[in-house]
Amino acid sequence: MTDWRAERDRALLVLEREKRAGLRAEAADQLHHLAAEVPSRASEFADVLPRLLADAQPDVKRAGLALATVVLPTEEATALLVSRLRDEESLVRLEATGRLADMARPELRGSLAGMLQDEVLEVRFEAARGIAALNHAAGLEVLVEALDADMLRFRALGALAELEDARALPAVKRLFGRWLLPAFDKTQAAGVLAKLGDPAGATYLMQRSRKKWSQDRALAVELLGEVKAPGALERLKEIVEDAKDSCRGAAARGLGRLGDARALPWLLALLRDSRADEEDRLDAADGLWRLGDAEGREQVRAAVSTFTSPEARRELDELLQEGS
Repeated sequence: MTDWRAERDRALLVLEREKRAGLRAEAADQLHHLAAEVPSRASEFADVLPRLLADAQPDVKRAGLALATVVLPTEEATALLVSRLRDEESLVRLEATGRLADMARPELRGSLAGMLQDEVLEVRFEAARGIAALNHAAGLEVLVEALDADMLRFRALGALAELEDARALPAVKRLFGRWLLPAFDKTQAAGVLAKLGDPAGATYLMQRSRKKWSQDRALAVELLGEVKAPGALERLKEIVEDAKDSCRGAAARGLGRLGDARALPWLLALLRDSRADEEDRLDAADGLWRLGDAEGREQVRAAVSTFTSPEARRELDELLQEGS
């Protein structure tokens, strides 16, 4: 078993003695990951936090903010993040804004709105997606702007899908029609089109669900359910019942997102299938939980003991806690 305390001490030693920025940044990230892996360790890293936040290297300070969300009480961590929104280092502003966006707390909307004017697009984007998660369109223009940034496009489309503001439709249609658009981006764009009422999006998703060797097929299959595309119930049933289809799990998640109670027996069959891949059975549990049916949820609880891997049981425990 890995001695996490020894790993923590090694990382601290690197920060103290190493001159190379890349290795110091890796050590700082390691400290955050070690603390985040097991919440009960948090107190063991409290003394580390001031050292990271006071470091002269921006990406070490950035890791310090990430660590703060693990070791500090929520209100203290929030206050710290807000205080770093005007930091002179863009990496620090980026981390603070992104962490605040992840909290999805309505009272933080004002702080996030103030970052929509930041000089760095990535910072503006983090603020905009956080505001979109609160169902407010203040960052719509920034999300549309981010469609032209390769590294932000996919997440920007996800935020636009969540926002469901029809004013984004022209920009998403232009993107969807772009020549040589990466497959995952095009499929994500199709999902947004479908959510905004353009039938071309659902048609494309249905077509991609039949392209068995395309890398983005699982995404298309799940989106069929999320956007409630015409014919999705029948298509997802076909996939989830095919033991040889590699997208059974995606179809199970899609059925859960579709929210049609007729999917209950199909998902239960996959959950109980001891010959099925464990990941697919986990996805069936996810789909059943999303349906919200009392019988389905009870069957998920009863199925926990049938999963053998600790990782699978941990995922199921997290799923059950969501509904508690």
